[in-house]
Amino acid sequence: MRKRLAFIAAAVAAITFTMTTPTTVHADPSPEEVEEQVKEKSEELEAAIEEYNGAREDLKDTKERIEEIEESLPELEEEAAASKTVATDIAVASYTSGNTRMSTVNTLLDGSPTRTIERLSVLGAINAWQAADLAAYADLAQQYEDDLETLEQLKADQDEIAEDLEKETEKLEGELAELKELQAQVNPSSGYDGTLPPPPSGAAGDAVQYAYNQIGAGYDMGAAGPDYFDCSGLTMMAWRQAGVGLSHQTNAQWAETARVSRDDLVPGDLVFYNNLNHVAIYVGDGQIIHAPTYGQTVSVAGIDSMPIVGYGRPG
Repeated sequence: MRKRLAFIAAAVAAITFTMTTPTTVHADPSPEEVEEQVKEKSEELEAAIEEYNGAREDLKDTKERIEEIEESLPELEEEAAASKTVATDIAVASYTSGNTRMSTVNTLLDGSPTRTIERLSVLGAINAWQAADLAAYADLAQQYEDDLETLEQLKADQDEIAEDLEKETEKLEGELAELKELQAQVNPSSGYDGTLPPPPSGAAGDAVQYAYNQIGAGYDMGAAGPDYFDCSGLTMMAWRQAGVGLSHQTNAQWAETARVSRDDLVPGDLVFYNNLNHVAIYVGDGQIIHAPTYGQTVSVAGIDSMPIVGYGRPG
């Protein structure tokens, strides 16, 4: 997880460097030059967004682990009380002859379970099974304390990095919006007006039908519907309709799907692009549905419209 945090921090730095590096812009850019600028900025933004999505997935896992630990605390407290009682009984039986020696008992029991074990062991007032019982509790208690502290720190780190990344993404989005406006002036794009193949039957059909229904929805970072999506948010939600759980991140979806070849590709399979920074759902006839990038809507495209990394089959 710390490797991911370091990677995201590096992504933020890379985006910042890109944004602050002077870019030569021709007075009258050609459509090809504009398209290239849009492509470069889109890929930078997409990589940052998918790392951000990965951080959110990690953060969700972290929160779940914290909840598990917090749920176990009452039982842990009971174990602590029981262990304290055992230590008290040992100390009282071995070192007191009435209340005159209670100060010694209090001294022995003052501090953590580990410290109590050490004191009683030195004084020979604890046998092997009692020592093992108390030691096991002390180790467990220390482990939970360490885990909780680590998880809280990771949560704080992820929140901070995600916040920084979102700020940088907003800046990049502004640049991309300007490029999109320029693109519309020199090379207006038209919506898809072709014919889509019918969805298949079964679970894959449910996923494909959902993707069909989202055509025209907007794009937004980390969005998973109903009005806005990013690429992995769209594929995640499409397969959720079929009862298949996917993470909201392309790298994770790559790991969660079975590899298939181009020849074995069927509607509903996922197609991964651009160094695993983009994902789409295959709908048949050499076409995909995907959430492209800022300024664009969920749309249909040819399967070879971007560099393909590979194919995955959910389920």
